[in-house]
Amino acid sequence: MTNLSQDLLSELPLTEDEFIGGKVTVFQPAKGYRAGIDAVLLAATVDVKPGEKILDLGSGVGTAGLCLMGREQTAKVTGLELQAVLFQIAQKNKRANKLEERWSLVNGDLLHLPEELPLGSFDQVMCNPPFMPKGTSHGSPDPIKLLANHEGEATLRDWMLAALKLVKHKGAVTIIHRADRLDEILSVFREKKAGAIEVCPLWPYEGQPAKRVIVRARRGISKPMMITAGHKLHETDGSYTDIIDGALRRGLALPL
Repeated sequence: MTNLSQDLLSELPLTEDEFIGGKVTVFQPAKGYRAGIDAVLLAATVDVKPGEKILDLGSGVGTAGLCLMGREQTAKVTGLELQAVLFQIAQKNKRANKLEERWSLVNGDLLHLPEELPLGSFDQVMCNPPFMPKGTSHGSPDPIKLLANHEGEATLRDWMLAALKLVKHKGAVTIIHRADRLDEILSVFREKKAGAIEVCPLWPYEGQPAKRVIVRARRGISKPMMITAGHKLHETDGSYTDIIDGALRRGLALPL
C-alpha cells in the first residue's frame, strides 16, 4: 500500500464529473490522473448476469465500476486499488452515488492479494492496467498519474496472473490495453489455460491501425480464439461513432 497521508485528500483539488449521460458522478483529481474513455469502454463490454460478483482490479477512483453499476442497476462490484488517495476518492464516489450496498472497496496490492479477496471467488474480473512498461518513456512528475500510467512493481503479466487467480473456473477476465502489447496478453492467457479468447480491436478512424484492444478470456475453457470486427471510435469529422457514443454518453452496452 502507499504511504500517502489520510489528510492528503482534503488537500487535493477534485473535479466533479458526470459519466454515461449523468447516470454516475465521478470525483477525480483536477490535475494529473484523470479517467479517460478506456475505463468507460471496458465497463460497457462486461455483460453481467444476475447474482454475479464482479472485480474491478486496479479500480482507481472507481470509474469503470461506477459506469458498470450505472448501466446495470443490480450489478455488485468489488474494487481493489493500491494507491491510498485514489481509494479515498473512490470511497467519496461510493457515497456520492449512494452505492454503499453494491460497491465494496479494498485498499491493497495485487502482488500480495488481501484476505478479503479469496482466490477464485469472482465470476468476472475487469482491468485497465498501466499502459507503459516500467522504465519506458518519460513518466509524469505527478506520483499518482505516474503509477496509474506506468508499471510499478507489478508488470502487465502480474496484473493478468492476479486476475486469473481471482476469477472462478470458467469465469471471464476482460482487459483493455495497448494493441502493441497484445502478444503479452495472449501469451499469459495461453500459459494459464484460459481460452475462448475474444480480441476486439478499437480503430481510431476508418483505415487506421488499432491503438487499443479489449481482450476477454475464460479460465479453464479450451475454445479457440476469435478476433472480432472491432469498433471504429471516430467518424471522419472527429465525432464519436454511434455505438461508441452510446457507450460513453448514454451508458449503453458495447458488444465485443
